Amino acid sequence: MASLREQSPVDTVVPMQSGPTLTATHSTAGLRWLFERKGLWGLTMSDLGRLLGGISLRTLGDWKHRVNSGATVEVSRDVNDRISLLLGIHKGLTRITPSGHESMAYEWFQKPIDLMGLQGSSIRDYLIKQGSMDALYYIRRNLDAMHS
Repeated sequence: MASLREQSPVDTVVPMQSGPTLTATHSTAGLRWLFERKGLWGLTMSDLGRLLGGISLRTLGDWKHRVNSGATVEVSRDVNDRISLLLGIHKGLTRITPSGHESMAYEWFQKPIDLMGLQGSSIRDYLIKQGSMDALYYIRRNLDAMHS
């Protein structure tokens, strides 16, 4: 990950108000995106459940079935926020990759790094270990700071 700059952590406080209300259409689209790309991120369904706030495999399986059958899936505000943060983390990684090599974002998500205070852990492993909204915000904000 030589192209990532070392930065001090940015604001890690979770915002009180994080935007407009998201609909079932939004959550369904976000879930579809995550289900389609979880393998590229090196995530299992269990890992994805942890990143989404401790969602059971049974519930994830139901959501995946509903998404694949064209039905909408209504989720909690917490899950919607987590989906949004994961999409933002992917966007942040993509924005700092060399032009034409955006697929490197998937690799960088899984590679151990010494940036952002991760001390040789990968973003993936850090997020799974922490399992918290704070961890998602921390990574998202640090990636945004690297781009600006």
